[in-house]
Amino acid sequence: MFPLSFKKSFDLEFIQSLYERLACHDDSVKLILRTKSGRQTDDPSKAGIGEIRNARNKQLFGMSAKEGIVHTKHAGALQAPLFDFLKERDIHQQEVSPDIGVACVLLYVVLVAGGGLLYTTHNNAEFLYPYILACVIFVLSGLALISYAYKSDQKKWFIPSMLLLAIGALPTAPSSLLALPMINYLGRAKLQKILNQGEADTKTIHT
Repeated sequence: MFPLSFKKSFDLEFIQSLYERLACHDDSVKLILRTKSGRQTDDPSKAGIGEIRNARNKQLFGMSAKEGIVHTKHAGALQAPLFDFLKERDIHQQEVSPDIGVACVLLYVVLVAGGGLLYTTHNNAEFLYPYILACVIFVLSGLALISYAYKSDQKKWFIPSMLLLAIGALPTAPSSLLALPMINYLGRAKLQKILNQGEADTKTIHT
């Protein structure tokens, strides 16, 4: 299951305030700070990465150098105060555009389909080209299914979407990495929908 995310540079005050808010509801949560290299630190001045983990030591929120990440599956009953905090910090007002994601997906199609055609033609291996096209179709289908899986009560489609992505992406790596910006966009778009439409009720969130 893919996490939800939003754009934000690492902000120590932000993650500490969120931790304090969540700790008021569940004192078992813990804040872990890490340096930019990933090493755990007790010195806030050296922190470049932050994590908030639940009692089972599962990360429910993370903040890296460029984004915040929300793991709704691990947030449990803390989803509501977590999303309330994000709204108070105006995360719901961020603009989310699919432009970069779409451009990268189109580039992926051109690289794999176009490059595959040139390769198979020049090496007398035309019989491989349908297989290459099938990989592209699997990746595109996987992305489409991820988008559908982010709809309410449709999380059952995450596993099929990941299988489609894996089947198509692994044979076409590293070009398939171009699908990541679209996956990030879908996660950000879902978070914006939750924050703007009041879907933070823990009884109805199933992502």
